[in-house]
Amino acid sequence: MILDLLFHPKVRALPWRFKLFIFKYFMSIRNPDNVQELDGRKVLSIYLPFFPSKAFDNFVDAQLKASNGKAVPEIVNISLTTGCKNDCWHCKISGDRVDLDKDVLLRAIYGLKRLGTFQFLFTGGNPILREDLEEIVKATGDASVALVSTPGPIDLERAKSLKRAGCQGVLVGLEHYDEKKNDQLMGCKGAYKHSLKSIKNVKKAGMLAGCWIVVTSEMIPQLDRYLKFVKKAGATDVAIFEPMLTEKDKMLAPDERKYLLNIQKKSKKEHGYPRIISGPFMDSEQFMGCTAGFNRMHITAEGDVFPCDMLHEKWGNIYNDDVRDIWEKMHKNYSEPLCGCIALNKTESRLPAYYRNLIR
Repeated sequence: MILDLLFHPKVRALPWRFKLFIFKYFMSIRNPDNVQELDGRKVLSIYLPFFPSKAFDNFVDAQLKASNGKAVPEIVNISLTTGCKNDCWHCKISGDRVDLDKDVLLRAIYGLKRLGTFQFLFTGGNPILREDLEEIVKATGDASVALVSTPGPIDLERAKSLKRAGCQGVLVGLEHYDEKKNDQLMGCKGAYKHSLKSIKNVKKAGMLAGCWIVVTSEMIPQLDRYLKFVKKAGATDVAIFEPMLTEKDKMLAPDERKYLLNIQKKSKKEHGYPRIISGPFMDSEQFMGCTAGFNRMHITAEGDVFPCDMLHEKWGNIYNDDVRDIWEKMHKNYSEPLCGCIALNKTESRLPAYYRNLIR
């Protein structure tokens, strides 16, 4: 796969130091589980496109544009609904159910595709409640990655339906390896069983199956056990988030954030771990840093556009404004990535390693 990537025409145009940097962090001879094959193609992460594919070419195009100082909205998170039967401890969505209008959303998706978006992540609430989810996923096309993030449950038929629509993977909420504690954290009796069953159904349907967790101080000593548990349960990828300023009493100490940074490195070298995308590592100067507004955006169920889902700073609304105009206005304000996390008010005005190696 390394040779195939190196000689890919578009990849060859990227700076050599950037290619070395990417191979260092996404591939490991010591842990071949980092590279997965599905449908005859390779994948390095649930968040990255299969190789080869049109979506992968679109991903490389986005990096080429960024390397020349012309970043595009590569990654867009879209909340399809505020509706959800769970009551997760960290979720701030409340009140009556609001669904993002399908026609308004499709117009925005087509506009974002023209701008160069290669990844759409559909969240909520619970996007599985949307009966038109498959139609929305299908609209992203084969030049983009469509992912769904949900607390579940997903039965096998729904998983197969999402696969047919073009969904690459599903991230299922799972907050603890202990059933009772998980159900308490997710605010729903039966959430544990639903999540584990959903992971199995997603895999049976032929999609990538991941899960997500918001890690507290209490969970730090148990995280290693949790990661090995979800690996055995069938999850190939785990997204690790940390409490934000809105959960001040739960925010992590510096040494705990450092642990979450190092756990991603550990998973690249040792067997028994899923692939990990850890927020503190991704935001750090060692990797990509905070790219809110620089190459990503978040659209709420009400149509408001934020730099990211944790940074509630409104730049427009897709019901009233063209998504291109919103993007250009927001991106002008966030013209470069920063080391740290804007939503935690912990950033430094210098380029993180990913972009130091990418931008010419």
